[in-house]
Amino acid sequence: MLRAVCPFIWIVFMLCTSLQSSAQSFDVGKSYINITKGVNGGTIETGDVLEIRASFVVRSGTYDSCRFQDVVPAGTSYIPGTIAVLTNEGKVYKSFTDAYGDDCGWITGFTVTINLGFRTSSNPATAFRRGRVGAGVGYKPIFSNSCIMICSYRVTVTAATYGIISTGGGTFTSKNGTLNPVVTTTLPANTIMVYPNYGICANTVGTNAIGTESNGTFGSGKARNRAASLNVPASYTYTYFDVSAPQDYLYGIPNNTSTRSNYTTVNTWNIPDATSPTHRVHQVWDIIGDHTGASNPFLGNPPADTVASSTGGYMLVINAAYRIDSAFQQTITGLCPNTYYELSCWMRNICSRCGADSNGTGPSGGGYIPTGPNDSSGVRPNITFEIDGVDYYTTGNLAYTGLWVKKGFTFLTGPSQTSFTLKYFNNAPGGGGNDWALDDISVATCSPNMKYAPTNNPIVCDSNSLVIGDTVRSYFNNYTYYKWQRSTNGGASWTDVTAVLGPATPTWNGTAWEWVGTYTIPNTQTYIGNNGDLYRLMVATTIANLSDANCRFTDAGNINLHVITCGPILATDLLSFNGRIQNGQAVLNWTTSKETEALTYYIEKSTDGVNFRIAGTVSSYNDPLALVNSYSFTDPETVTGQVFYRVRLFDQRHHSKFSRTIQLSTNDSQLSFARVINPFTDQLQFDLVSTENSKVTTTLIDTYGMTIKRQTSDLAAGVNNIILENTRSLPSGIYTLKVQSGNTIIQKRVVKQNR
Repeated sequence: MLRAVCPFIWIVFMLCTSLQSSAQSFDVGKSYINITKGVNGGTIETGDVLEIRASFVVRSGTYDSCRFQDVVPAGTSYIPGTIAVLTNEGKVYKSFTDAYGDDCGWITGFTVTINLGFRTSSNPATAFRRGRVGAGVGYKPIFSNSCIMICSYRVTVTAATYGIISTGGGTFTSKNGTLNPVVTTTLPANTIMVYPNYGICANTVGTNAIGTESNGTFGSGKARNRAASLNVPASYTYTYFDVSAPQDYLYGIPNNTSTRSNYTTVNTWNIPDATSPTHRVHQVWDIIGDHTGASNPFLGNPPADTVASSTGGYMLVINAAYRIDSAFQQTITGLCPNTYYELSCWMRNICSRCGADSNGTGPSGGGYIPTGPNDSSGVRPNITFEIDGVDYYTTGNLAYTGLWVKKGFTFLTGPSQTSFTLKYFNNAPGGGGNDWALDDISVATCSPNMKYAPTNNPIVCDSNSLVIGDTVRSYFNNYTYYKWQRSTNGGASWTDVTAVLGPATPTWNGTAWEWVGTYTIPNTQTYIGNNGDLYRLMVATTIANLSDANCRFTDAGNINLHVITCGPILATDLLSFNGRIQNGQAVLNWTTSKETEALTYYIEKSTDGVNFRIAGTVSSYNDPLALVNSYSFTDPETVTGQVFYRVRLFDQRHHSKFSRTIQLSTNDSQLSFARVINPFTDQLQFDLVSTENSKVTTTLIDTYGMTIKRQTSDLAAGVNNIILENTRSLPSGIYTLKVQSGNTIIQKRVVKQNR
């Protein structure tokens, strides 16, 4: 960001001078932007386009013999015609051909070279000579006259998933004064992982494991500025908020980002705010509160009123600049092996008018060249998430919106991994913007959802066996090992009633991976004395994790057994129960085992799946010679929307049994999915059921809302097989399959997996 104290103070970029100075200093940095993932951010996948960027920043003085040189990273391929020098905001300042000898940039083999220094009056670079770069003087900025050049080229990722790419290295040459030798400065190493782009967990997210900094919230207090953080590296210096602080390379932890000299709790002051003293840091920063616990997570909390209120929540605020360096880091322990974790945080671009164009002109100056239409925010923050020294995710450029945004990705720990070091570091080169707030850091388990059946409080007749079950749903399909446990003392202690079972085989239900674990409580454990026994299902990603209380999961509640005296046991069983909608009415069919006495079947109906009423009755055949009995019932009421049915069997002593509950819906009558082969690889194949001849449009949409594939098909009444070909090259991840016929639209989430 700018480090200024008046309304029209801006850093000069891309301005080079021939003046010599005894005080010389420069910064260098290396970064990359994932062009393919754009502003949404994401992991790096095979086929993504990266823009490799190296920054050379002369903060004072003049340097001769300036040149950038880099080798195209292994695991990528160079994109022809992309060598350029950019402004700090990413706009093209100079572009070059790939050929040697016609301009100042070229590629030979795998080596990219750019001769720097383009001021015509000061030993400019040519195709055969390195030039001079100096701090700018032409525009007389009050505080800074830095000259920043971003050398860039683009590559396509060719490495396979889980491959490692080295994007660091490369060199700048420079010479301080005419008598000193040319010095070569090597850029730091950096590695990135080619990793599946799962996004943020769609299922339940478990307990936050970040631990430090009040579990990632940075805590709360009455003081406007709390103490420094041990998790912010020494490359950033702590300071209080005030008229011109934090400046570049500084950070603060406030509960209100207004200036200490003119405290306020509103964000409606002019931008820039020329009040003396100004309410806004550098006259332009937003005045906000933190994010934790906000009723609207996108708006966040208002600036804390530390005069009238006792406390306010804190957030980390960074004034990033030229160096590409860590802004927060923490080693997290106690993790579970082979487990998916959501690594996320909430971020916010806090300056709407911090830009400085290539001429050194700010948004309030005449002729300012905006970053984009109606955008004067300047350098957009771009943050990398690094794990154990390897980049896994970048946020994309954080545009100024006046809102908080959640950023993050999903990471799978290794087979025996129980800890890692997480770093957030600045990936955007330059000031003139690049000012951001960070709050609510989270490292949380992508834990499963679980739902017991038939209920959490099943009733069983004395000395009858009972089948209980638990449906396990998860965003990922690795919670597949399980065991059942029983407690006879109200949950004070638990005993295994099965051995370790699994792995289960989950299936994709359209929104999550799903499987059902069942256990038959034997009749020796359903005596009256067993009334109140508790049962639960424990699940984990590995057999070892089932033994670790921190790495296994169970339902929030337990199955509480209710044993009652029912008299003689019913001899007849309900073998099957299903239904369909025909001519607007529900047609139900069920079968039973051998009937040794007269029975009555009550057909029960519900609109919510909880509260049932009797829709009709059917008497049994009472034929003891028939081994299987089949029945049918048509509900006389017209079905609208969705409806639930079950059958209740009564004998002559009014003992009863229930069938399973089924759901029917009129929404399924015109167009529905019958079968989807999911996950898919080389092609996406599915069956559609249509009640009439029609034409449908099938669209495959990625997580960013972009249409990847579209095709039109003719349907005949009945079942139709549809195939979307040539999906092998698509990145792995979650997609939406959308089918439209007239005004009818059906959708299903599908998963692309690489072989």
